[in-house]
Amino acid sequence: MDLVEKFDAKGKTGAPYHVEVYLTPIEEADATAPEGLKTYKLTDGRALDPLSDAKFKIVQTGEKIYRV
Repeated sequence: MDLVEKFDAKGKTGAPYHVEVYLTPIEEADATAPEGLKTYKLTDGRALDPLSDAKFKIVQTGEKIYRV
């Protein structure tokens, strides 16, 4: 798993978050994941579910955060 991107996000209350994007290469590329599988996490290790390119949900709390 390789770190491929970092960006800042904010919650509705304005709380700042730092997001890291990891890429897990797959042996054979296909139409659904041509580069590999992306995993989104906060820098404190909490998992994120991507809802769109700019909107994510913190798995543990259900809070939605937005890319800034």
